[in-house]
Amino acid sequence: SLGKKDVCLYLGVPFCPTRCAYCSFVSQSVEKSMKLIAPFVDALEREIDAVGEQVARLGLRPVAVYFGGGTPTTLSAEQLDRVCTRMEERFDLSSVREFTVEAGRPDTITEEKLRVLRAHGCDRVSVNPQSMSDAVLEAIGRRHTAADIVTALEKVRAVGGFSVNMDLIAGLPADSYEGFCATLGAVLALAPENITVHTLSLKKGSRILTEGAELPDALSVGRMLDFAESSLRAQGYEPYYLYRQKFMSGGFENVGWTKPGFVNLYNICIMEELCSILAMGAGGSTKLIRHDGGRNLRFIAPKYPLEYIGGIGGVCDEKKKIEAFYRQWEE
Repeated sequence: SLGKKDVCLYLGVPFCPTRCAYCSFVSQSVEKSMKLIAPFVDALEREIDAVGEQVARLGLRPVAVYFGGGTPTTLSAEQLDRVCTRMEERFDLSSVREFTVEAGRPDTITEEKLRVLRAHGCDRVSVNPQSMSDAVLEAIGRRHTAADIVTALEKVRAVGGFSVNMDLIAGLPADSYEGFCATLGAVLALAPENITVHTLSLKKGSRILTEGAELPDALSVGRMLDFAESSLRAQGYEPYYLYRQKFMSGGFENVGWTKPGFVNLYNICIMEELCSILAMGAGGSTKLIRHDGGRNLRFIAPKYPLEYIGGIGGVCDEKKKIEAFYRQWEE
């Protein structure tokens, strides 16, 4: 149960080690944009200050924190510490029930970063293989192996205190029904608390779409999803959210699965519009929710890191809409 003053906080970090073939998010590969990371963190701190000021004046109560992107763990341990410390300085996080960080790429995960995140209260991480087939990983532009995923999970469990989500995608290039079944079996053996099964979406601007990669047909994708459902239910997982995107293979859906007691609050808040999402960072989408039948308000920060950094003054000014929205509601 959430109150009218409850909100979720989102931070978008638009950097990844490499760009995946299926991705249309505006994210910059680290090798091409290393010089932008430090000024991005500086700009992000300014936006955290601006939003924190609004939240404090309005008496809003953060109940969930989510670092997404991109891959937030492309930041160094020191940079993650800076951002988390700034969050603690500007927000009262005492009511936060869940703090998730997307550590989606195993090549960005170190025990040092995990210890920093845990020290700041992070209790959920996403380690996203998408596939446990090295051939598929190569086909989608990942620069790691399935063995690296296992090693990353070992680091997470060694540090301790985290629940884990793992994302899989049905319908990837170079994959097959048998390959997907093997992937799911390998992930189940790692026993993550959450497993999210996505269906490949052919997004505008993705390399898969522009290069016309050969993909499994809709019948095979349907079989993959049927196998996933039966296997996950047999292992005690329960579906807790479902959503569809445009241009999904076979017209299927994405489904979040959870072990009992590990439902992801942030995802539920987004899907059900239970509370406002206050977003910071490049491409961050703020959505302010009315609980009286009134009209919601949504606005988005610049997506490209260079535009975000250069326009941070305007980004911070736009956050004044938060207070105006809530004051109008109070009237």
